[in-house]
Amino acid sequence: MGDLHDLIFILLGLCEASATLTIILKLYMLPVREYFGRIFLFALFIAIFSYMMRIVLKAPELDIPFQYLLFIFFLRLGLKIKVHLASFIAGAGICAYALIQIGFYYFYSWTSLMNVSVLKENSGFHISLLQVSTIFAAFGLSWVLNRFNLGFSFIILPPHDFLIKENYFTNRNLLLVIGSLASLATASVTILFLYSANPFGLLLAAAIAFGLSFYFSGWSDRDDIRKAIEAYRNKDKRA
Repeated sequence: MGDLHDLIFILLGLCEASATLTIILKLYMLPVREYFGRIFLFALFIAIFSYMMRIVLKAPELDIPFQYLLFIFFLRLGLKIKVHLASFIAGAGICAYALIQIGFYYFYSWTSLMNVSVLKENSGFHISLLQVSTIFAAFGLSWVLNRFNLGFSFIILPPHDFLIKENYFTNRNLLLVIGSLASLATASVTILFLYSANPFGLLLAAAIAFGLSFYFSGWSDRDDIRKAIEAYRNKDKRA
């Protein structure tokens, strides 16, 4: 029976990591199908890593912060996205996924199907129900974003050119760094809220971090439009 529980844990972890990566990429209108093989292998690695941290090593408090860092490494090394952009979109996507999951928790709590103790669980019917619901919702949201061509477009398609020196002190890059730090802080305080069984604290932290990411992303898109218009006008003047 234990082996079956372990298998279910890893399979759900695989689906969760895949759903999280999909929502990260689709929020920023980046391709998924082209990187399916890499995404699957990374998601499997994350699922096994989470199993080792939570079940084998009994250190679940380290799982979420390390996962955030691993997502950044994958986006940087696996998809060749610049690191400051990788950290920003990883944080935005993870916070979006967390908001969906907390939303389902409050729904099931309202229906008296689960209580706050589920936040401390690693396995069982209630946590599996929460995971499956979030996975389907995340894939559904990603499909909607893709189907209706929604999302933010200021990040160019990978692989990025790392030979071009990046100026990290531009307004955009400073905002992206702030958003990344907010996401990192959220991943860190999540540990406190989880093990103090404080779902509202989780909701508030994830909402603030995602709100900042959403605002900065919208600003970056508008900045791209402004620059394109200025370049077009300057071209007309030279002509």
